[in-house]
Amino acid sequence: MASKRRFFLFLLLLIVLVAAVRLLGLHDALDQERLRSGIDRWGAWGPLLYILIFAIAPVLFLPGLPITVAGGLAFGPLWGTVYASIGSTLGAGLAFLVARYFAREAVSEMLGERWKRIDAGVAERGWVFVAITRLIPLFPFNLLNYAFGLTRIPFAIYLFTSWLFMLPGTAAYVIFSSSLLDLIKGDLSPAFLIGLLLLVALSVIPFFYRRWKGSKDSLPKVIIWGAALLLPFLAIQKADAEERIDLLTNRQGESGLPEGWRPLTFQRISRHTDYQLLEEDGRPVIRAVSRRSASGLIHPLDLDPRRYETLSWCWKVDRIISKGDETEKKGDDYAARVYVTFRFDPDKATFWERTKFSVLKRIYGEYPPKAAINYIWANRLPKGEAIANAYTDRARMVAVESGAERIGEWVCQARSLYADYRWLFDEEPPRLSGIAVMTDTDDTGEEATAFYSDISLKAK
Repeated sequence: MASKRRFFLFLLLLIVLVAAVRLLGLHDALDQERLRSGIDRWGAWGPLLYILIFAIAPVLFLPGLPITVAGGLAFGPLWGTVYASIGSTLGAGLAFLVARYFAREAVSEMLGERWKRIDAGVAERGWVFVAITRLIPLFPFNLLNYAFGLTRIPFAIYLFTSWLFMLPGTAAYVIFSSSLLDLIKGDLSPAFLIGLLLLVALSVIPFFYRRWKGSKDSLPKVIIWGAALLLPFLAIQKADAEERIDLLTNRQGESGLPEGWRPLTFQRISRHTDYQLLEEDGRPVIRAVSRRSASGLIHPLDLDPRRYETLSWCWKVDRIISKGDETEKKGDDYAARVYVTFRFDPDKATFWERTKFSVLKRIYGEYPPKAAINYIWANRLPKGEAIANAYTDRARMVAVESGAERIGEWVCQARSLYADYRWLFDEEPPRLSGIAVMTDTDDTGEEATAFYSDISLKAK
């Protein structure tokens, strides 16, 4: 009953929180990826600090559920589960050792007669009793840690069993909470649904356990125990596989552009490409029409390419640029390109780079990107080849499609940003600062129409 009450109380609080945020208009300020990007900047200290807090919490009788939820928000379904599991297990172990070696009398007095029931259960069933109480909360978690320290169960068996059978509940809450901010903003993600189903599945285990615990037939028990341990691993794998950022949605932002995107224009180029958000077969599509013009749309980001490694998109063009030539400035036009900008970090730059970029910042009002990868529908460059941009060596042009063979049909691409940056620049990539689409014909004076869809970043 305690687990059910906690589950339904958690859902009730979530509903109240979502309603309050939506009514107060605060949902636009909640950016899950910005939160995780900020934590990524801490490096290894972020997970270590989280694990330390979780390890201390049970000893101090602090509730573990908010910390578990924080793990899902901060680290995602996979690593959130890993860190929360390590932290909660360490906390359970510390409380056990305190009770056994340092405060036995005080803990015994605090627990009163309750610990004797636990002691009797351990004496009768050993590690199985630990497993049952971890999987099916019969006693408060923090008290249970101390109570087991008063029993005769070996520490190693207690710790391993606690870790293994706390894992299903930990995974359920982490997966469920890993997309809470998206839910509050109105986006229902697969991770949320998977976590919710897992929580519901775990909440009915006590019912089946009470029904079959006295049965001589061991098969139902094997099924329950096996399912309880296997489901979290399958759910973590599925939820983590679904962790991605859909950069293009049906929602419109300013000037009818897709939400999250803004115009990308260039000095001394007055004719701009026309971009419109359309819908084709139920999916959002950007249509770009260029008539002797050049401009793009960019979606600003601040992400680690080591984590959000895979960029995928689909595109379609009505022609290639007949005068286009990737090796010359006068031919630097493309019917379609998707390019990725990488942030300039003055703290990691050389003196010359800081000086040069400081001058550029005074001109443009902000630091320009340190580097860019242009994935192009090439005019002449063979598919799979890459060259430096005709205007700047800070940009590389990668021909992911080439020529007129597939004109008029949707072509889908997927690239590893981390691997491509290492290949093209021979160094570790800085943080992503934006994903852009661009159709331009200003150098050749031609015309072209392109369509872009299904633009997303997927976590590693």
